[in-house]
Amino acid sequence: MRYLYVIVSFLLLCSCAGRPLKDVAKPLNEENIIITEEKGEDEKAREKTTEIIKGNDINGSGISHPEYYTGSFEITMSGYKGEIFIGIKDGAFYGTIKFYNWGNGVPQPLKSLRVNEDKIYFIRSITTREELIKYGGTDFFTQEFYGIISKDRKIIRGYYRYAGTQDNWQAIRK
Repeated sequence: MRYLYVIVSFLLLCSCAGRPLKDVAKPLNEENIIITEEKGEDEKAREKTTEIIKGNDINGSGISHPEYYTGSFEITMSGYKGEIFIGIKDGAFYGTIKFYNWGNGVPQPLKSLRVNEDKIYFIRSITTREELIKYGGTDFFTQEFYGIISKDRKIIRGYYRYAGTQDNWQAIRK
């Protein structure tokens, strides 16, 4: 029986060798941002930095002062608390979302991000095995977020759709 424990322990150690058990989320800054139009699935899984997906072009957004729409927001939705970050790079909006009480704390890129004068739209999803591993999810999902931006741009309130249901969310500027 003792040999069985030794063999099983050896196999477990070999299967985990060289693989991190959990990625550590890095602070979001210019050094660890990569803007991608589209990457292969293998490249996404190997990415060690926060991946950013390009959103709508600032020139087409109708926004005269896009810098007023950027920054970090505290988000709450269905008992989850986290952070949304919206930024600008190369003439386009981009963003990330992470929840403190979900997954492994790695910021997820906002997909299909669209920002205009008073509205925001984006998709949060995990659709590949690589994303499940990277973000710490337990199942595949797609959530569509719709929001109204307050006139002072300090609060975003809206709803999201997931699996045929709809619920509210809110984000307050930090």
